[in-house]
Amino acid sequence: MPKVKVARQSTFVDMTAMCDVAFLLLAFFILTAKFRPSELIQVQTPSSRAEHAIKDDLVTFTIDKEGKVYMAISDIDRKRQVIDKLFELEPQKYAGVAMTDEKRKEFQGLEIVGVPVQNLPQVVSMPKEEIQRLKDAGQLSGIPIDSTNNQLKDWIMAVRHVYVQYENKEKAPIAIKGDKNTSMKDITNLIDIFRKNDVYSFNLITTLKVN
Repeated sequence: MPKVKVARQSTFVDMTAMCDVAFLLLAFFILTAKFRPSELIQVQTPSSRAEHAIKDDLVTFTIDKEGKVYMAISDIDRKRQVIDKLFELEPQKYAGVAMTDEKRKEFQGLEIVGVPVQNLPQVVSMPKEEIQRLKDAGQLSGIPIDSTNNQLKDWIMAVRHVYVQYENKEKAPIAIKGDKNTSMKDITNLIDIFRKNDVYSFNLITTLKVN
């Protein structure tokens, strides 16, 4: 007896619920995503093949193509500890700088340190837009690194003492970020300052080279 063939019917799947879920997930990620703000000091880093993730708790020293040096501390609490330690280690040198407790709190919101310590009380109260205007106008002088007034070494020592005291770490998480057009003389001078302050280990921030 011949078999009865049942006519095949296409299967219909209602995708409405799936689309709703997809749009809800998309809306969630858009609303909760944290976009990285534009950096105040923008440099074109050299490329390399090294792949190494940098830590969140990082102290970055940036040197631009003009040889000016800036410091950025990613951890807000560390910022307060470093500024306190700076004045603790050099009380006579910075005795005339009016960095009150209120000014030091404002320092915690400062994105970068790019002026002499004597100018910090004025700079910490400025909005980011005003600091950006100074940078664009070439009026942000950077941290002094000349032999007669080397304030960079004071910042380095303050950072080192903070990480020994609060993290029990002999090596602070320091990174150097340089512009690919920075002269080798300026880079060498910066590294020499670190070495003279017993900092021999640091990260170099580069852009991943793609073949």
